[in-house]
Amino acid sequence: METLKRSLTVVLAVAAVLAAVFLAGRYGWKLSGFRACQGAGIDCVEVDEKAVHITGFYPGSFPEGFCGYYAQEQDSRLYVGFRFSAVFGFFETGDFDVTIPVEGEIREVILKTSMNETRIWQAGTGALPQSEQYGIYVKLESTELYSVEISYEGFSGAVSRADSMAMEVGEYCFMDNDIMMAAKDADAPVPFTITVKDMDGRIVASGKFSFDANMEKLYLTVTADGRILEDTKDASE
Repeated sequence: METLKRSLTVVLAVAAVLAAVFLAGRYGWKLSGFRACQGAGIDCVEVDEKAVHITGFYPGSFPEGFCGYYAQEQDSRLYVGFRFSAVFGFFETGDFDVTIPVEGEIREVILKTSMNETRIWQAGTGALPQSEQYGIYVKLESTELYSVEISYEGFSGAVSRADSMAMEVGEYCFMDNDIMMAAKDADAPVPFTITVKDMDGRIVASGKFSFDANMEKLYLTVTADGRILEDTKDASE
């Protein structure tokens, strides 16, 4: 009987520890506010008198589950950040659909992380185009090209033509702005690799580049013959 009691006590203790770890990972990050928030892909922003509705996704290729959002309302602006975790990637997707209640009129919605602020909605304009975001943009010039992956130290993310039409042939697709934060944090250019695959997952193009925070935006074009070319800012407009 004593052995059974001890075993039960151990099981309950382990369960309590696991529950505490789970809750800390799911909600404890909010104690750090925007310092714990990460970059996110934004699909849609809708604003009314009572709430702001945002849908989006985790931009990385390795599955990380959505943990929640952190928001602050100030001077007719709503600052919002999102948090993802690899632990919850086994239970949930990185897609999110949140409705954030607001008290006053909202004129701007700002996506905020520890290192960066990006305006994603403005009154009178609506959801801002991707060109308002700082980071890396990639354009595919052939329908044979299907997905693009960007990787650098501590990060790997991908976008494909199946991602809610996020990537269309002949149009620049916003890939990532976490690299802007990484470059600012390092106070130096960040080397990264771009890998392009076809529908069958075969690599058809690959190249190494460097992102400097001072450049704000980097435009790359993947040609039909498998070359990856760096464009000037004027060429994208």
